[in-house]
Amino acid sequence: MNAFPAAAVIIGFIVAIVLAAALGFLLGRSLTRSRYLERLTRAETTSRIMSQRTEDLEADAQMAGEITAAIGPLAASVKNLQENLHSQDRTQIEQITRLNSQIGHLSQQNLRLQESTGSLANALNSTTHRGDWGEVQLKRIVEYAGLLPHVDFDTQVSADRDGKRHRPDMVVHLPGGGTIVIDAKTPLSARMKGDSSDEPGSDTDGHDHARALLRHVDALASKEYWKAFDSSPDFVVCFVPTDGLLSAAAASYPKMIDHALGKNVVLASPATLLVLLKTVALNKRQADMSTSAAEVLRLGTELYERVGTLVSHVSRIGASLDRSVEDYNRFVSSLESRFLVTARKFPSTGIVADELDAVAELDTRARGVSAEELSRPRAMDFDDRGPTHLRDRQTGTS
Repeated sequence: MNAFPAAAVIIGFIVAIVLAAALGFLLGRSLTRSRYLERLTRAETTSRIMSQRTEDLEADAQMAGEITAAIGPLAASVKNLQENLHSQDRTQIEQITRLNSQIGHLSQQNLRLQESTGSLANALNSTTHRGDWGEVQLKRIVEYAGLLPHVDFDTQVSADRDGKRHRPDMVVHLPGGGTIVIDAKTPLSARMKGDSSDEPGSDTDGHDHARALLRHVDALASKEYWKAFDSSPDFVVCFVPTDGLLSAAAASYPKMIDHALGKNVVLASPATLLVLLKTVALNKRQADMSTSAAEVLRLGTELYERVGTLVSHVSRIGASLDRSVEDYNRFVSSLESRFLVTARKFPSTGIVADELDAVAELDTRARGVSAEELSRPRAMDFDDRGPTHLRDRQTGTS
């Protein structure tokens, strides 16, 4: 009875070992399978991740290719832009260099201009220099108008009236013996004082300038130059060298022109004086043309009278030639009938062998003058349009 339980125990123990081994095997197999499944899952996950990364890399590569294709022209454009910018930079540098040089040159010119302006201002501060400047301006305008010195105008001409000597700046000669008296005035004192003050545009400066010009007008009117020169209009021209001086005075005192005209003084700027002198030059040319036309008319009359005398001489020469032809023919007739008849008998005597030629008479007469005006010359009657009998013949009147 003790052996059966031991065997049962051994068998149970063996069964337990077998079960334990089976369970261990099953557990190891299950663990191995789970590990295998885990590794397989990891591999699949890794493969899927690699596939996604590959697709991403391919997409990135394609995008990089597209970006490269798009960036290629842009890079060329950027390169061209850089080259253009460099070229523009060089051009700007050169222009800035030239500009600096020109600015330096302008600065030097500005300094010289300031010096010249200062010298001019100092010169114009002198009344004598201002007068000389006005006279020079006046002479230039007169010459520009086409008038000749000592022919059409004279400067510094003296004239005596009421025991006083008057000497205007210029006298312009008109056709027919008339004269226009011109005196140059340069009222700059008030303007220069105004330019040097703190308020150059003040009304006081303009009024002072207008009053200075009015004093010149009154002084010229008191001299009455038109009475000192023969055939002079009842006015004197007051020449102001610049339009600005006259316009500034007229702006400050609007009745300036009327005031001057009331005193027989004509205020003239360079523009208005040039128009006046151009008109004088035109009248002189027309007067010269009239004088030339009268001289041509006189010469034509004298020439026509001399042509009549010449025609009478030609007619007498023609008549004399006709008489000479008649005398020649009578001589030839007498020679043939009286002398050559006997002379032609010598060859028959054997003394000479050659016979004398016959002498022919002339049957041509001198051609007479066929024109009516020349065949019957008469004294000519002239008027302002030419020979009257020639004009009447052209128009068909007697």
